[in-house]
Amino acid sequence: MLPFALLLALLPFTVRAGLDVPEIRLNSSMLKKTEVVLLPGTHFSLSCLGQAKVVWRTRVNNIIRKSRNILTVNSATADHTGTYRCSYENHTELFSELHIFVKDPAKFFTRSLTRVIVEREGSSCLLDCRPTDPKATAFSLRSADGSPVHPKLNYTADPRQGILIRDLQPSYSGDYTCSVSVNETERLSTVYSIVVQERVRPPSVFIEMDEYVRIAGETLQITCYTMNQDHTYVVTWHDSSNKMLNGTETVSRSQDLVHIKSVLTIPEVSVSDTGNLTCTGRNRYEENSSTISLTVVDKPYIHLTPVLKLRGRQFGADVDVMEGELLELSVEIDAHPPIQEKWWSTPRTQNTSIYEENFYRIHRSYRNVTSLLLRGIRADESGQYIFSARSSSVNVSTRFKIHVYQKPSVVVKMKNGTLTCISTGFPKPTIRWQQCEEFQSTCGQCNSSHSVDLLAKQLTLEPMDEFRPMVESVLSKSNVTGNIVECVAVNSVGESCETYINYFIPKPYPNKTLEEWGSKMFTTLLSGGSVITALLLVLLGICVYKCKQKPRYEIRWKIIEANDGNNYTYIDPTQLPYNNTRWEFPRDRLTFGQVLGAGAFGKVVEAAAYGLDKDEHVTRVAVKMLKSSALSEEKEALMSELKILSHLGQHANIVNLLGACTQGGPVLLITEYCCHGDLLNFLRRRAELFFSSVLQEPGSPNIYKNLSDHRSQIGRHSVNSYQDMSGVKDGLQKSCGGEEVDAQMLDLDDLVRFSTQVAQGLEFLASKNCIHRDVAARNVLVTDCFVAKICDFGLARDIMNDLNYVVRGNARLPVKWMSPESIFECIYTVQSDVWSYGILLWEIFSLGRSPYPDVAVDARFYKMIKAGYHMAQPDFAPPEMYTIMKKCWSLEPTLRPTFGKIVQLIAKLLPESSDQQYKNVQQELQQKLPSMQHVSLKACEDPSDRTTSQEEEQQPLMQLNNYQLC
Repeated sequence: MLPFALLLALLPFTVRAGLDVPEIRLNSSMLKKTEVVLLPGTHFSLSCLGQAKVVWRTRVNNIIRKSRNILTVNSATADHTGTYRCSYENHTELFSELHIFVKDPAKFFTRSLTRVIVEREGSSCLLDCRPTDPKATAFSLRSADGSPVHPKLNYTADPRQGILIRDLQPSYSGDYTCSVSVNETERLSTVYSIVVQERVRPPSVFIEMDEYVRIAGETLQITCYTMNQDHTYVVTWHDSSNKMLNGTETVSRSQDLVHIKSVLTIPEVSVSDTGNLTCTGRNRYEENSSTISLTVVDKPYIHLTPVLKLRGRQFGADVDVMEGELLELSVEIDAHPPIQEKWWSTPRTQNTSIYEENFYRIHRSYRNVTSLLLRGIRADESGQYIFSARSSSVNVSTRFKIHVYQKPSVVVKMKNGTLTCISTGFPKPTIRWQQCEEFQSTCGQCNSSHSVDLLAKQLTLEPMDEFRPMVESVLSKSNVTGNIVECVAVNSVGESCETYINYFIPKPYPNKTLEEWGSKMFTTLLSGGSVITALLLVLLGICVYKCKQKPRYEIRWKIIEANDGNNYTYIDPTQLPYNNTRWEFPRDRLTFGQVLGAGAFGKVVEAAAYGLDKDEHVTRVAVKMLKSSALSEEKEALMSELKILSHLGQHANIVNLLGACTQGGPVLLITEYCCHGDLLNFLRRRAELFFSSVLQEPGSPNIYKNLSDHRSQIGRHSVNSYQDMSGVKDGLQKSCGGEEVDAQMLDLDDLVRFSTQVAQGLEFLASKNCIHRDVAARNVLVTDCFVAKICDFGLARDIMNDLNYVVRGNARLPVKWMSPESIFECIYTVQSDVWSYGILLWEIFSLGRSPYPDVAVDARFYKMIKAGYHMAQPDFAPPEMYTIMKKCWSLEPTLRPTFGKIVQLIAKLLPESSDQQYKNVQQELQQKLPSMQHVSLKACEDPSDRTTSQEEEQQPLMQLNNYQLC
């Protein structure tokens, strides 16, 4: 069947032409081969015979054409080497070819008329260097200076055609030669110079928002920002019907870029203008565009969309929850004109400050989102949560209904010979009565053989509100014949009871004596007293247990002493030595400043240390201290941290110990001051600046700009920025205060450098047999030089209220950052730190997003981890970096790369000049520890901000989110 199909495919050509393939003859002789070898000086003639007009095609020059079908060469040279094709003039698909080699021992390649080739990026070029010897082998391309060609240069070497280079890039520009091997000797052609002109990129086009809303009759003004490499450009506007609109342009130039700002103005919009508006930028080669959506309405409006988030899932406006859960009430606000006032009304209006409220604008949109975070919700917080918003002409609200599951409460009262039991709870409880001969310690546990269920009237009372249903049951005392009566209330959450003791002693039965009744009553009272004593002992035990379960401060770093497979023996840090002579620093030379961070166990305070280095300079430091109420175990843990840091030594990518005060007062740890705070919040604050840098075309300036460039880009200001620092030694440090620092650009090279620095710090810890156990962006600090330093948050983080730490067993652990063997087998190794480092990379290249977004830590999460689930590639990660992440997340720990290997892999992603400069900076940082941080404190403080150390000691502990020190 297949041969028949091929025959049908070829048949039209044969029928249409009705011709045979032309025949080529050499010196009038028929040929049996398609290749011929001639000697220099040979006279030859080629003739082409066919049934119609024929034409010759060849790239060989110096040929005499005697007629249309005859070519003559009087004296052959090496340059006559080539392919000669003869075809019909009107049917070029019918042809014959002959390749002639003119073998010249002195010339191994044909001579090209063009030796300087200029082509545009992305095109192809052909080097006309055809070998003249048919026995030549190893035909290839070489750089003229003998170095290897660019590893990505793609070429094809064909002895009959030459060397074809495809997809030319500017980096391929240079001098090249063709190479063959003749009799095992390499022969080279003349030099060809290739110049690749860089392709002009399409203009970048940016509009600040994706959506615009206007009321009919209002003015619309939209600004489109474009940047173009080519000075020939066109910027146009079109609507949904492709109708061209007129914009007003403003042009400016900087370096090699043209900046065009095009403003589209519609004086009075109408409902018919609703649709898309597109700004298009064109240059001579390519174009780019950005489209926004315009909605024109006839009157002002406010639309509120409620969303309730619980356990990682989204619900509507009504939900039933258990006590202690975390809820987030969110409302998306779509309004025009913008709202002028907003407020929440909650069941606890007398103290709404206990809730965490946030308000932000959706990126590139006119919409806003407000949220109310309810941590550890209680039963008395059931009710309606109402969000209200008001603009100049509209006032609307939306509400959430929160029902909190509550175990029943029970109250028993005696009045006018009637027992009344009232119970509240959610869901609505049911009540039952029973009488017992003996007092019981738990509800409903009367001995079934000596208890009687009593019938009583039960009704639902009118509750104060729908969130606290109330039930009442009435029992006549005349129906009670025993001494002990219990009211038991039950719902799906649990049950509660209250006992009523009937002190009225009924008359003895005729067949029982008074002594028997007295003995029975004594036994009952004795049993009741024993039960009460047992209850008190149980409560005392619970209190002791809770006290022991209180979280203790400890450093998570562990130093390995020996290991046998996965069984590790760790060094007891309390047994490590402490060198008083080297590290002890007089506490009277410390002047304390503002509190930088605080946690459950202590605080971290900015300070000025006088004479920390040999030159008696003032050094800006961070001082760690415990609370005055710290227990002896916590004081011992802080000393252990001091000993571990002094044991490890110093490195440019860990927060180094500078000194300590252990005598004459509380223990103080003096460490390096990292003004930009933790890496997580650092990335989140600079996300918009990163986006701005993506829009700019990379140029040639210093790649490590954050150490040398001083830019004045527009950026957000951190509310906790510090004052400008001066007196910096050798120009290595740069200010952390003021607008200039917050406005510094952040680009992909910075993210790659942070990744390298953290890997180098962890490589150093691994070389010291130290396991970190909590590698995450929140545990990395950023210095004024934009250098990432690893630390350990044992003191300045309250893990009991930190959502990143999940209860597992009897501990709170950062589960989303932990390796499978750490989660399921409690095994911590350097390889488990590598897994956590892969999660940290994901945080960096997602600009501070939480890992496993929208995935709750539950049974499904643990199943996903066991199955080898990997997060998707973050938005800003190069493919090579995502490959490193996936290697770090190998389920088999031994297959994960070492930190040394990771450093090598990431180094390949940095530009060579940047990588060398970064190494120079790292060397300088290493050499200048600890003296590199000295400053003149008076020069960098605002007088109005100065406080005495005594005033700072009296301040309450503050929780600042942009600086927590390890």
